[in-house]
Amino acid sequence: MTPVTHIRSDDAQRIHDELVAALGTENNPAQWMLFMRTVREHLPDVLRRGRPTRAAIEKSAIGALGFASWREMCETGTDQRGLGLPWSQWRQWSRAWRVVQSHPGLEGEPLTAAQVNRLHSESQSADEPMPTTMEKIEAFQARQAERKQAAREETQAAQKARIEAIEEDLAASREEAARTAGAVNELREQIAAAQSQLADESQARQAAEQKQQQALQAQQASEQEQQQTLQSLRALQQAHEELQQKLNEYRHRSFFRRFLALFSH
Repeated sequence: MTPVTHIRSDDAQRIHDELVAALGTENNPAQWMLFMRTVREHLPDVLRRGRPTRAAIEKSAIGALGFASWREMCETGTDQRGLGLPWSQWRQWSRAWRVVQSHPGLEGEPLTAAQVNRLHSESQSADEPMPTTMEKIEAFQARQAERKQAAREETQAAQKARIEAIEEDLAASREEAARTAGAVNELREQIAAAQSQLADESQARQAAEQKQQQALQAQQASEQEQQQTLQSLRALQQAHEELQQKLNEYRHRSFFRRFLALFSH
């Protein structure tokens, strides 16, 4: 589709050449500002917040050169009528350019876009006005260096205090561990003594039980012996009674019957 444009192709090519030339090749930290001024002159829509409309693109050099977006033109190589500019770099430049437009004194100063963005961020963090001249920038950077040094010293002091506190806690922990170890050793000794006492008591109890068992066995043997003796006595008593009965019977017999009894056995 051939884009509808209100700019002639030769004018679009001239703008392209000026943009490429504004990118520069020499080591100039503020070269990006020259490029941004050229963009402001020829393509002001891309500097406004938000994305340019399709109609604006088609009516500009971007559309005349055959691109559908400013990003496409930036990222396309110069040999294909683009700018060969990474999109991340353009975003950095456009952000820094907005800072420069808010502080016109910065325009033309030997500052890169990264430096402008950093100065803006640091001045906000420090709650200071944005420095707008190199003299003010140098003074601000000196104050920043002092603040950073003070912060480093404060951090080092805090770290030192923290280390000292940790060392004190560690020493206290070691002392507590030593006391605990002593208490544990003492408890172990008490447990060992108690176990030894229990062992002695167990041995004594076993010995007493053994003696009691022996005494019980002896008592049982004595009782058995007494029972046998009693049985023997009873048998003797019975025999004595029988003999006594026979003797009484013999005494009551007549002489003749006694005489016969002698020969009946």
